[in-house]
Amino acid sequence: MTLDKLQKVSLRDQILNAIRNAIIEGKFKAGEKIPEQDLADQLGVSRTPIREAIRVLEQQGLLEIRPQNGTYVANLNKEDSQDGLYVRAALEELAVRQALERQSPQEWETLCEQYEQLLVEGHRAVELSDPVAGIDFDTKWHGLLVEAACNRSLSRIWGMTGLANLIWSFEFDLYPIDKQAFTAWVQRHEELLEAFRGRDPDVCAEAIRFHILRKITDVSDR
Repeated sequence: MTLDKLQKVSLRDQILNAIRNAIIEGKFKAGEKIPEQDLADQLGVSRTPIREAIRVLEQQGLLEIRPQNGTYVANLNKEDSQDGLYVRAALEELAVRQALERQSPQEWETLCEQYEQLLVEGHRAVELSDPVAGIDFDTKWHGLLVEAACNRSLSRIWGMTGLANLIWSFEFDLYPIDKQAFTAWVQRHEELLEAFRGRDPDVCAEAIRFHILRKITDVSDR
């Protein structure tokens, strides 16, 4: 039997994850001011790694730094969120087309197998009614696609825009954390995987676009 290597997580990343998860769980509300010293006291660390984490979360669109005023949880309105989803859809359409161009059939099949395994995490999040696990599942899913494109520029841009739009897409307003709605959310990823298995660039691109932009239609229908 072999054991997996222990993961080394920097203090900054631990702080970053703690703040991010608090936002996902609603412990920090949109528009709420978050004083650095309060965060440092609550997490038992100095302000230096707090500032490092805040800068990363600002780049990801989760926090806003207002000069001479402090740090706030980002408060995107519906129009901002929809614009972000259009950007994300365009990036992931490019990602799926480039991934299909640059990966061999066997590599693409391996990616689909990774998605199959990842669905286990999605269903586990449903069982636990865990929004943090749900966002982790969704982030891993779309991150795998962007990584498969082997385009460093795309990865960098998606990293700055994708995460905020994964969380600030009204996901849990549209699909409250109950078994039926949460299950349907995971099942939409199963439908996406079925489209991917066909390896048709146009079908895959349309599938990822529909998967992302259907949130805009759902918001409008409410």
